[in-house]
Amino acid sequence: MASAQLEQSSVLQEELTCPVCLDLYRDPHLLPCGHNFCKTCLDRLKRQADRGRLRCPECRDSHRCGTNFQKNFKLANIADDYRHRRRANAAAATALKSRELLSSSLAGLQSLSAFAVPCDYCPSVAADVSGVSAGGDRPSAASISQECSDKQGAAAAAAASMFAVKTCLKCEVSMCQEHVKPHLELPAFREHPLTEPMNDFWKRKCPDHDEIYRYYCLDDKMCVCNACTIEGGHAGHTIKTLKNTMKDLKQGTLDKQLYRVERKYSMAEKKLQEQKEKERQNRKFLDDAEQCLTRLGEEMKAKVLRFVVRLQECTRTHYDTNGLAIQKNTTKICQDKARLQEVRCGIEGLMQENDPFRFVEAYKTTGKQCRRQLRKNMFYPEYVDMDTEVIGVMMEEEMRKFLEEELMCHVSSAINSLCHLSDLEEEEEEQEDNEEEAAEEEEDDDDLDDSSEEEMRSDGEEEDEEDEEEEEDVHDQNDLNDDLFSPGEEEEEEEEDDDGDEDGDEDEEERGV
Repeated sequence: MASAQLEQSSVLQEELTCPVCLDLYRDPHLLPCGHNFCKTCLDRLKRQADRGRLRCPECRDSHRCGTNFQKNFKLANIADDYRHRRRANAAAATALKSRELLSSSLAGLQSLSAFAVPCDYCPSVAADVSGVSAGGDRPSAASISQECSDKQGAAAAAAASMFAVKTCLKCEVSMCQEHVKPHLELPAFREHPLTEPMNDFWKRKCPDHDEIYRYYCLDDKMCVCNACTIEGGHAGHTIKTLKNTMKDLKQGTLDKQLYRVERKYSMAEKKLQEQKEKERQNRKFLDDAEQCLTRLGEEMKAKVLRFVVRLQECTRTHYDTNGLAIQKNTTKICQDKARLQEVRCGIEGLMQENDPFRFVEAYKTTGKQCRRQLRKNMFYPEYVDMDTEVIGVMMEEEMRKFLEEELMCHVSSAINSLCHLSDLEEEEEEQEDNEEEAAEEEEDDDDLDDSSEEEMRSDGEEEDEEDEEEEEDVHDQNDLNDDLFSPGEEEEEEEEDDDGDEDGDEDEEERGV
């Protein structure tokens, strides 16, 4: 609907535009050819005419300059009416824009009034704000918009000067920049503690004694006033001032928690870097493998093109499998990192709090949340490497399927070179380890050479001692067996021996028979 109206307005404006001055018609006159032009434009064409004749700028027809051209009254009325309506629309749009700007300014002022603390000595600014709001709803005109803007600026300046900048805990009042000067300049107010503006004094007062909380009961873990420590239910408890309590909690519990957070955060960062390094190594392995297989494809040309593609698929499949595991590990590590970052921000926010009461209140919730988050176990990932043996098996299987016997040599060499790409670094590390072990063995050999003579001297003595110890062990074992051998066992053995002799005699008699 709006687009159709806009299109109609554009067509109407085009029809009401003079083709010479390209503006809306002003006192339009009609030529015999049927085209219209402004009176001033037509006079200028007459002055520029050659030999007393002018040409129509539209159709190029020639007309005598002495002709009395008639005014087009209907077209003039339509053009004037359209001009007036366009001016009215422009004025309305300007007023609407001014009204929107004024509304946004008032909204900012009201939001500032909602969160800021007013001065207890200054009058309220609500009347000024409401007055400006009422002015913003008046009819849209340029003068009224300017007047509303001036009122809004004045109200904003007045409101800014009436907001409190400090709060006296002893006087229990909030003061603006002007009214706080006596507290800063006069000696009588030198002992009055000033803090940031606040409007929650009822939270800082003891409901039983109507006194400000100045102490903290360690037994009940709550804020108490001076009367509570003397005659209230906290008499005899361990009491500390709020300032000392904040200091102890910051230097004790929060410092330890911050240290743990930093340590775990560093561990998470290290794990993340290790995962990235593994990703880089796997990517390097993938690049090297693709280069090797590309060379193989160039050698084999069309005969092994499909084989090369399958080999690339084997490597890519294994890489994608490992990539999913690494991505999963990275996601979990990032979650641990974000959780630790949140805990650190919470602890740092508590560390930056200077108001003891706010600190203690915030510590009850934020500190508990931080401890709960720190108790959670961190994720320890399993490192994923490219398994060259699996890749080699897959490629050999493809080789058996698609390659002919005459191409086996080239393909085997390519696979072997591919599978040993990742073993170069391991060989270098093994070589370094071997060199270190060789150096350690040389040191051990030197120590053995120094002590070899002493060992040779003591070999004979050690052998004699070992023989003596063996004899003593045998003797002790025999004594032990004698002690454990009971008379009942002796009788049983004798009976068994007699039975054995009788059985032997019977066997001999049977043989003789």
